[in-house]
Amino acid sequence: MQPLLASDPNRVGDYRLLARLGRGAMGGVYLGRSRGGRVVAVKVIRPDLAEDPEFRERFRREALAARSVGGFWTAAVVHADPDAEQPWLATEYVPGPTLHQAVVDHGPLPEATVRSLAAGLAEAIGAIHRAHLVHRDLKPANVLLGPDGPRVIDFGISRAMTGNALTATGMFLGTPGFFSPEQTLGSEVGPPSDIFSLGAVLVFAATGTGPFGAESTAALLYRVVHTEPDLSGVPDGLRPLLAACLAKDPAARPTPGELLDQIGESSPQGNAWLPPAISDVITQHATQLQQTANAPLPDTGPPQPVASAPKPGTRAYTQAQSAPAAEPAPAAPAPTPSAPVSPVPVRSKIVPARPRQTAEHQQALARVRKENPGPVFATGGRVRAVLSAITCGLIIFGANRMFQTYAGSGLSHDHVAIFRLGIFLLVISMIWSIGKALLPGLHLKINSDGLLISRTGLTREIPWSRVQRVGVVGSGKRTSVAVWLTDGSTPSSRLWHRARRYHGGARIFPLGATGGWLTRRQETRRVRTALAQYAIGRYDARIL
Repeated sequence: MQPLLASDPNRVGDYRLLARLGRGAMGGVYLGRSRGGRVVAVKVIRPDLAEDPEFRERFRREALAARSVGGFWTAAVVHADPDAEQPWLATEYVPGPTLHQAVVDHGPLPEATVRSLAAGLAEAIGAIHRAHLVHRDLKPANVLLGPDGPRVIDFGISRAMTGNALTATGMFLGTPGFFSPEQTLGSEVGPPSDIFSLGAVLVFAATGTGPFGAESTAALLYRVVHTEPDLSGVPDGLRPLLAACLAKDPAARPTPGELLDQIGESSPQGNAWLPPAISDVITQHATQLQQTANAPLPDTGPPQPVASAPKPGTRAYTQAQSAPAAEPAPAAPAPTPSAPVSPVPVRSKIVPARPRQTAEHQQALARVRKENPGPVFATGGRVRAVLSAITCGLIIFGANRMFQTYAGSGLSHDHVAIFRLGIFLLVISMIWSIGKALLPGLHLKINSDGLLISRTGLTREIPWSRVQRVGVVGSGKRTSVAVWLTDGSTPSSRLWHRARRYHGGARIFPLGATGGWLTRRQETRRVRTALAQYAIGRYDARIL
């Protein structure tokens, strides 16, 4: 959990927002509390999507359908408002890590745990399909590990199996590596697609990596369609089951009921279904949830609260505002009359632990984990540098031979000086080209944590919590990725990484050095797509 930013809403519908849980492709996710005290996860849709009538209609239909999904292993949808200025959806909050986070932090799960996970997810998918929905984006990040079993979340891009599709032709929905072949090829997507994704999720849980590797998006999409999954690291007892789920032919995949028949009685049984290390993480989540949900909060400030009927949680603030009018001489404490002039100190007393929580969270957010999935971009030009060095060397060699041949023919002093100057410049150019050829390329990785810049083991991390704005600037060979930090500073230049100032920000990665004209255009397009996906709310596509 992270503290709310100044740009985050304090209240959505009837839910008071307590903390930030994360951001996805569709918007921000927050921890909310209802007026009755129920804790929920609230997903607020991005403003640009909210302005799209087609998306709003699809969200309205799918929110209604998602509320009809039952079953034990899905996070129930409890409330939604598709007609709000920014549509939102409230679901049951599960105090536990995602499957992706658990595997990254603690390694692959044991076979017994994977069997229990498979049983729970098969029941969840069956419930989703009975509601005439297809999830379409089942992946480790959309599976929460709760104290009593897994929960499938985020039906945000699921599409009703009946009726006309409201998505644009060729629109890509889902996550590469967990796509089904029919999703990749743009064919009809039905319930068997979720079974394929389930198989890929279980391979990740059992081995720590997906069945088709962790290469670029294009490579993953090709392998999903044309190559067999890598099940070499899967335990023997699970291999036939997962191979059936990952069949290329949708008709050859088992149904959720057939999966449960093959798995047997492997349902999660309390905390014993997970390794102790992950159970401890769940306990920590539950403790943090209790502390956050029970912490007193400052009033939101809108005119909804009525002064004559103050809420218990804001009693001190309300009394401080009304004290000057009533002037209760015997009952009011001494410092009360001076408080209404400046309500800010009184508000700060409502949340005394806020500064310490913010510092702890800032330390937790200061890392960009390189193991998190995300596209990688690298500078090129080493081949051209080698060719340039060879060309300079040949010219120097040929010029020296010519000079030795004609040296005795009476060359003037000026001609000799010009010749030596030319040779000197060629030597400098050759040395420069050799240096560029020997210098390893600069790499940029964009993932859910932030930006990771590296070269030969040296890394620079720029987490999203420090980024105010990010975008692609310049054109041609001067195209670069530029960032503006929240504190107004700029990344400093280092020997292995040059950061050039740019209108209050800094150019941190030279996209113009990734290759020729065509490669440069392709890489620029990939960077823009990655920033739009991972830097939601920070990526500015209007920057030039």
